[in-house]
Amino acid sequence: MKVYKNNFNLEGVYIYDTPSRMFWRGNIKAEDGVITHIKFIPAESGSGETEKRRLIIPAPVDVHTHGRNGIDFAGATVEEMRKLREDYAAAGTLTLLPSIASAPLDVMVESVRAVREAGYLGVHIEGRWLNETRKGAHSPKMLAVPSIEELERFLDAAGDLKVHITMAPELEGGEEFIRAAVRAGATVAAGHTNMTVEEAYKALAWGVTAFTHTFNAMPPLHHRTPGAIAAALCSDAYTELICDGVHLHPETVKLVSKIKSRDKVVLVTDSMAATGYPDGVYSLGALRVTVTGGRALTDDGTIAGSTLSLYEGMINYMKFAGASLEDAIDAATINPARMVGLDDKVGSLEVGKLAAAIEID
Repeated sequence: MKVYKNNFNLEGVYIYDTPSRMFWRGNIKAEDGVITHIKFIPAESGSGETEKRRLIIPAPVDVHTHGRNGIDFAGATVEEMRKLREDYAAAGTLTLLPSIASAPLDVMVESVRAVREAGYLGVHIEGRWLNETRKGAHSPKMLAVPSIEELERFLDAAGDLKVHITMAPELEGGEEFIRAAVRAGATVAAGHTNMTVEEAYKALAWGVTAFTHTFNAMPPLHHRTPGAIAAALCSDAYTELICDGVHLHPETVKLVSKIKSRDKVVLVTDSMAATGYPDGVYSLGALRVTVTGGRALTDDGTIAGSTLSLYEGMINYMKFAGASLEDAIDAATINPARMVGLDDKVGSLEVGKLAAAIEID
């Protein structure tokens, strides 16, 4: 895997065209961080059959990641966040929404402000407004019911960033909170939730458009009480999947791929500070996390994010689900970009979009 950003000029390569979901031979050029030229050219007679084709795809877009290389976005400085952009880029992820986990309110708000100052396109707030019953790797001491006043503080700190929020819609004040967030231009996902299936469909009517790390931090799917998972699979909402082989069994990933429309599957990492670093003790928001053999657990044994890169997740999705390369590319690029409203800038290779591409093996 090779990364291309800012300025590049590639000729005679095979470029993934998202609208047609096909690779076409052609040339692609970028200057000053923007794609300036793409031209598809007819294949030369007798060529391309025996030579190795250079496949160029949009760089993965990770909309749910808490950090890597020893740094957690919650509480990180602007300088640390700028460094993380380069660390993610080296792993193939050129666009990401830093995810801010549950921490003291002031720390979370300042972290959102630091994300903006560090030059990211958006931020993911996954914390605070979660159901304690399904808290996962979030400290119960840091949780609260949805608050319009708090929402406004986060939106003010975010400025012109795209804001994506994970929350539990069934909490007191959930409907008012969701409607206010959507009016303000944020996108809202249901996660860390104990919703019934009926409550889940109400949340979708209020403006929820996605389900955070589907299956994880939700009631298990039961044939008489299907819960939020049934709504995630049967509705037109986006469904996040963590394809690390720890959060979900490969057959569960395959099940989702057979049920959901291919344009609604979103691959994420939910990666934490240990990603790219050796096993050891790290933090996720306000919790201590111990990583052993790449598996991250809190002190009480709860899974606490992954140590996955999104490129690895894309490869795993093909292995787990038997998905095509094209489906895996879309699930890691244009689908997450659309989910959070950044598809006008990233997620596909088009003139005018940001220069963010990788060459895959």
